[in-house]
Order: sequence, then C-alpha cells, then structure tokens
Amino acid sequence: MVSSQNVLRTPRGESFFKNEVRNFPKQYRNEVGTLSRFKLPIFFLEKTESRRMRGFKSGKFANTIFVFSFLGFVFPLSWVYPEVIPFEPHFVTEEKKSGPSFDEEKSPIFQEGQTQTEVGANPIPSFSGKIIDWDVEKLTEYAVSNNPLYLAEKQNMRIERGKVITASLYRNPTIQLQQQFIGVPGGGGSSGPQILGANGSQGGHMEVAPALYQDLDVYGVVSLRSKVAKKSFEAVLGEFDNFDRLFRLRLRQNYWAYIFLTNLVDYNKEFYENYSDLLELTKFRVEKGDISPLEYERLELERIQVEKFYRDALVRRQFVEKELRILSGIREAEGVFAFKTEMRFKSLEDLGLRLREITTVNRPDIAALEERVKEKKLNIDLQRREALGYVQVGGEWRIKGNEHYAGVFATVPLPLNDRGQGKVLSAKEEHKKFELALEAKKGKSTKRLRLPRRNFLRERIFLQSTKESICYRKTNSWSKNPG
Repeated sequence: MVSSQNVLRTPRGESFFKNEVRNFPKQYRNEVGTLSRFKLPIFFLEKTESRRMRGFKSGKFANTIFVFSFLGFVFPLSWVYPEVIPFEPHFVTEEKKSGPSFDEEKSPIFQEGQTQTEVGANPIPSFSGKIIDWDVEKLTEYAVSNNPLYLAEKQNMRIERGKVITASLYRNPTIQLQQQFIGVPGGGGSSGPQILGANGSQGGHMEVAPALYQDLDVYGVVSLRSKVAKKSFEAVLGEFDNFDRLFRLRLRQNYWAYIFLTNLVDYNKEFYENYSDLLELTKFRVEKGDISPLEYERLELERIQVEKFYRDALVRRQFVEKELRILSGIREAEGVFAFKTEMRFKSLEDLGLRLREITTVNRPDIAALEERVKEKKLNIDLQRREALGYVQVGGEWRIKGNEHYAGVFATVPLPLNDRGQGKVLSAKEEHKKFELALEAKKGKSTKRLRLPRRNFLRERIFLQSTKESICYRKTNSWSKNPG
C-alpha cells in the first residue's frame, strides 16, 4: 500500500509543504518581478502554472475576487432594507407609484422612530363617556325630552294647531282707489295729453273714487272649515297618544331585555370559563388514563354549545343596545349603558298599565281613527259649500269737483259649471276608506282580546272544576273515614 506521507515528499526526502513554504518567497520575487525592472505583472491574472505549484490552480479564484472587488469599487456598499408589506391596499398603490427609489424618511427604521415619537407625544385618547345607570323612569324622561323621533312626532300637534287657527280666520277686506286723470286735448294748441280739470282740457274736474270690498261668508264655510280642522287636530292628538304609548312600551321592553341579556351574558361567560377549566382537568385525567377519551370529547362538545349560547347572547344584546340607543337618543360617545336595576317582578299597576280600564273603544289608535271618520264626514259638506263661493259686498265713493257720488254693490258667484263635483266625490271616497279602516281596526283589536279572554275563561273553569273535584274527594274520604 502506498502511504500518503511517501507521496507528499520531494526526491530529497523532505516534506512537500515545508519545501513549498520555504521556496514561495523566492518564486514570488523571481516571477512577479521588482520595481527596478519597471514590471508590475498582476499575479491574480496569471493563468500559467508553475512547475513547483503542482495542482494549485489560482486563476479562476483570483479572477472571481478581482471581479467582486471591481464591482465593490464601482457600486459602493449601502444598507439593504427589507421590504415591508403593508396591511392597507392604498399603501401598496403609493409604493408602486413612488418606485423603488430609497427614501430615508420612508425607511422602516425612521418610521419606527417617528411612530414612537408620535405615540409619546399623542397618546391614545381614552373613552371619556359617563356611565349610565338610570332606572327606566329616568331613561324614559330623558328619551321623551331629547329623542329627535319623539320630538318630530310631537311637532305634528303644533302644525295642526296652526291649521286650526288658519281655518277659523275670515277673508281680509280690499281697499280700491281709482283716479281718472287722462283727458282729451282741447283748443289750447297743445298736442299732448292733458290732465282733467286743467286749462285747455275737456271732461271737467279730476275724478277720485275710493272703494271698499269685503267677502261675506253666507254659506257658513269658515265655521264648517274650523270644525273640520278641529277634528283633524283631535285625530292628531289621538295618533300622538298612540305613538307615545308604543314608544314608551318599546323603550321599557328594550330596557328590561338589555338587563336580562346582560345577566345572561355574565351567566354564560362564567359557565363557559368553568367548562374550560373542567375540560383542562379532564384532559389531564385522560392523559393519565383515569377516564376514557370519549368523556373528554363529550365535554368539549358541551363547551362548544355553551360558547355558542354565550356568543348568541352577546349578539342579541348588541341588537337590543342599538334599538335602545335609537329610542333613548343616547349615542355611544355620550355614555355606556350599565344599568343596575334588578330583575324583579312588577305588577301592571306598578308599570302604569291598567288593562281593565282600557277598552277597545278607548284605545288611542281607535279613538284617532274615529276622529278621522268624523273629520272626513264633515269635509264632504265643506267641499259642497266651498263650491258656492263667497258673496262680495262693496261700497264706492266718487268725488269730481263739487260733485260727490256714493254706491253700494254686491257680487254673487253662480256655480253653474264648477260645483265642486270632483272634490265632493273624493271626500266621499276618503270617508268610506277611513270607515273601513276603523272597522278593520276594531275587528283586529277585538280578536286580540277574545283569544286571551277565552284562555282565561278556560283556565278559570278548569281551576273551578279542579277545586270542586278536590272538595268532593275530601268530603268522600271524610264520609268513608269519619273517625
């Protein structure tokens, strides 16, 4: 076997590496040259092989190092910044428009420092809203005073009040002043128009005629129109009472629903946390082999169901909170709901609802419809009278020099063509429409009351029969066992 030590030895028996290290400086001076010979060959570009440097090919390695050195001299080294992928899409668009050019202010290092400075200078604004822990009475009082929906509905009464005032007013009188001053030119030689009564004019003195006109309500249009406006005002009052009733009812419903869902959320959250702890303990017992893995899977499914209940309660509370904020007029920036009222039973009398006193006829929505029916019935006669018009009475006084004339006249319209046929027909149909609406409303309300009444009577009869049966059993048992 040939040893590697024998192969790497010179003919003299010396080691190859020792010989090369000792002869390398001489070889470098002889082959590269000195400054006295004015020769500066580049050792790294030499591709020839020396006989003494066997197996040492430095040409390719030297060329590679030279190329990288030249590129480093032409293109100096600079910091390489990583590309940051933003979350917002508009940042990507701005980066595409700006191009790949480097900007120190846009670098991540600069942005990080600037962000830290901004956070230190401008801290995150904390929520400064107050805690709203009112009861239902205080919340209702605030809602009816500040809710725009409630206040807008309340304005309808003032609008109708203005219509009542307008309907009760008579027509204004009319004053007319007439003066005749254009005459025919006389023989004075002037060719232009002359004023009556002046020299050289014909017709005598200037004539002045003041007059006064007044429309008289002979057919009672104003009084009947005032009655129609008053009925409309009473109908609007009934509609507002119905709106106020429904508004307060919805506000109370959402208030108690929010409290109930808040308690339900807290209950489900606590239940979910307990299930999570129980699941961790069950997992530990399964790993130890105390119980079956099926028990762990069963508890995991139950925890998922509890989590679903918890999230559903959160979603329902958000919907109720939105409705409650709309009804109360309280925005999120104005306060946080944290009602402390307990869920206790309250009777209808405590809530202000007296169902025994409220009948179908006395309901505000039905009362408003009844007033509308009366209004439309009076409106039919009003349209007929308005077609007859007003009788106009006037007086005139004419003055012409020393002559004075006075006259009285009356103007009566003749309804031959337009007698208000279309308006009367529309009023009749509108009256019929509201009559049908009133009948439908009463029928709907009666049906709603009949079903609970039937259930109440059925339960009452059942309780009475049960009571009689119990009394009979007691009596029968006492007769059988008198002692």
